[in-house]
Amino acid sequence: MTKARLARNGNRKAGWLASLACMASLWSASASAAPAETLHLLTESYPPYSYQENGVLKGIAIDLMKAIMTDAGIPYEMKIQPWARAYGLALNSGGHCVFSTVHTAERDALFEWIEPLFTTETYLVRRSGSDVKPTDLDDAKRYLVGTQLGDYTEALLKQGGFRRVDLTSEIDLSLKKLIAGRIDLMPMAASMVTDLQKQAVPVEPAVVLTRTVDSLACNKSTSPETLERIRASLKKLIDDGTRAGIFERYQFVEGGLLHK
Repeated sequence: MTKARLARNGNRKAGWLASLACMASLWSASASAAPAETLHLLTESYPPYSYQENGVLKGIAIDLMKAIMTDAGIPYEMKIQPWARAYGLALNSGGHCVFSTVHTAERDALFEWIEPLFTTETYLVRRSGSDVKPTDLDDAKRYLVGTQLGDYTEALLKQGGFRRVDLTSEIDLSLKKLIAGRIDLMPMAASMVTDLQKQAVPVEPAVVLTRTVDSLACNKSTSPETLERIRASLKKLIDDGTRAGIFERYQFVEGGLLHK
């Protein structure tokens, strides 16, 4: 084989290798730029944290989650569903998360946690002016307490020795029972108490039930990269004051209603 032919073959081989390298580079860039998996973010109707108004999802937790996901650049869809269904989907279906989920010891190993969305004080509330006046949590156990199926308060009440627990599928149904006098007490977060009172709904806190950290709970199969991007965005929005701005817009109250 002549030197000329060797040179031509060498040039062709070099060109072929360069083409492969270019294709590999393009494939790698394309793979890294591929959009992240679409997350299905589920929550319940629980004003002022999450609710729907004229077809638009609103609320403290809704607005915060929208800001986080936009900052993280992760595609998502968001729906309001009954709590038990939302919780069950996040627990059992990949690509699903549920908020605002109270992070308890019993739930710790079940999800990947992103927190804190916020902390809050939860009360057992009564109908305003009622004769239901528990002096403390132990005294409250003699009353009929309503909550929704699958909510963390269901387990909290039963583990705390509450024997008379009335379960509904949604918090609005428990609230209707409370106002109608069909149950004596029900758990309710501080901001929901103040929101309902602004609407002249006759409810008032009776006794502190618990202080909690509310979080985004994602299915265990969620990719570590996605989780870290969301966590980084939450930290950023806390540090730069965006989360505080959302709280201020809704006049968010984290607790202390019985101590003012």
